[in-house]
Amino acid sequence: MKKKKAPQKASMPDFEFKEFSPEEDRIYAEAVTKFREAIAAGKPLRQAYESYTISDRELEKLIQADFLKILIAERHFSGKEPLDKIAKDLGIPIDLVKDTHVRMLQEVGISAADQFGKEHGTMDPGAPTTDD
Repeated sequence: MKKKKAPQKASMPDFEFKEFSPEEDRIYAEAVTKFREAIAAGKPLRQAYESYTISDRELEKLIQADFLKILIAERHFSGKEPLDKIAKDLGIPIDLVKDTHVRMLQEVGISAADQFGKEHGTMDPGAPTTDD
């Protein structure tokens, strides 16, 4: 018999931003440049990803996800393009673009809250205060 999963409260997911080694940084920069060149040449996103081989699969997934976020930031937030047009131009499902967009907003919210907490302390009136 399978256990039923308890319903979970909707909460902000945890995010951990990766610190790149110098070699990973170089790979990241080269990959993004190649991806941009392929997109500028009119290739769909999948072919852009195929334009630069990354042997480390985890790093590859991270760079590809970041690149889609970069495109959404440039085209949607800066260029005011609708998400459905971005999906169509890149040859990817609209749900992928929408899910990535939501994740981006969550990451920004968490980063802003973390920064606020570092600068101003907690907003929880029940939290203990210390001067050390």
